Amino acid sequence: MDPTFRFLHVSDLHLDGVAGGLAEVPDRLRGPLTDAAYRAAERVFDAALKHRVDFVLLAGDVIDPPAAGARGIVFLNEQFVKLAEAGIRVYWAGSLTDDLERWTDAWPLADSVHRFATDRVERLTHHRAGEPLVEIVGTSRVRDSRVPWDEFHADTELFTVAVVHGEVEGERLARRTIGYWALGGEHARRTILGGTVTAHYSGTPQGRSPQETGPHGCTLVQVDDTRRVRTTFVPTDAVRYCAERIVVDESASRESLLPLFEERMAELLIDPFGPELIVHWRVAADARVTRELRSGKNSEILGHLRTVYGAKNPAAWATAIDAGAAVVPGERFEEETLLGEYLRSTQHYREHAEELLRLEPYLAEHHLVGNLSPLAELRDPVVRERVLAEAAALGFELLSPAETRS
Repeated sequence: MDPTFRFLHVSDLHLDGVAGGLAEVPDRLRGPLTDAAYRAAERVFDAALKHRVDFVLLAGDVIDPPAAGARGIVFLNEQFVKLAEAGIRVYWAGSLTDDLERWTDAWPLADSVHRFATDRVERLTHHRAGEPLVEIVGTSRVRDSRVPWDEFHADTELFTVAVVHGEVEGERLARRTIGYWALGGEHARRTILGGTVTAHYSGTPQGRSPQETGPHGCTLVQVDDTRRVRTTFVPTDAVRYCAERIVVDESASRESLLPLFEERMAELLIDPFGPELIVHWRVAADARVTRELRSGKNSEILGHLRTVYGAKNPAAWATAIDAGAAVVPGERFEEETLLGEYLRSTQHYREHAEELLRLEPYLAEHHLVGNLSPLAELRDPVVRERVLAEAAALGFELLSPAETRS
């Protein structure tokens, strides 16, 4: 029997979640954003069929049945049946979200789907044509439980694969006699251990916010006759969040800015069958161009990009054009003017992160009971630094004559 085999490593489908994180959503993208998790998941199972894998590993955070409702359960059942008809088994290590302990009896599945036990580490042998092919070791999570990492080990001479949802350091897994660790629980694809032992997070098949930029998908794993592991990224996202950066040199004119955006948009949309794109633009430019963009040119470009590219199929919706903060010359902090005093105040709070910056007194009462109140405390050091840098740049622009700003 051919000892080589391949399988699909999948995690964090989150069929109960919706892609979002946008201040405004065009009608053209409401449907794609709402259905993104399902479209991405369907592409995952279609990939299993396309690549003719021996089995599929689900490493947790697949579905919260109460939140997803009947649609999610019916959808998964349909995908499992589709795989079963092609002779592809599914091994599912549940997470706290999946809550398999509660749903195993209430949600019966076909024999082609195995849900790992919640009270122990299970060891199964996957067969091909009646012959043992690979050992699969896994467990499902329940509330207040810890992953029993030390109980994972190989019991046979077969190549052994572990599937589990949880956080772990690669060094800890290197000591175990497991060939491949199929891990779940991180939305970004990441290999934490390579070589003789491979430990890998496949990431989520679908990004759900502007913080989850770039391609998302699942991992095709191939094991050859020497037990060498090769992983291949399979993109499946239906909607993709992008963070694009454009560098504008000092010779750029007002008229030359738009073509730079259009050229990059054309590159992003080169695949006619690619995902819908949500694009946040950042511009690196000198003080003159930055001022032009911040004073209204960015709104003009943004409107054009939305009109032209937001209606395409697939669409590329521009969320914002961030021109950054103008660079404040160092000598302006020293001058004895209202501007200098203001800049020194911002610099003081940047240098003394331990001093609280409370902005609540400047908020209206109705804002204090809403979402703005906790944000006004500026407790996150990264956010605090960015806000203070923006405040210094804004003060520089407003409090100094135009001829002295550059």
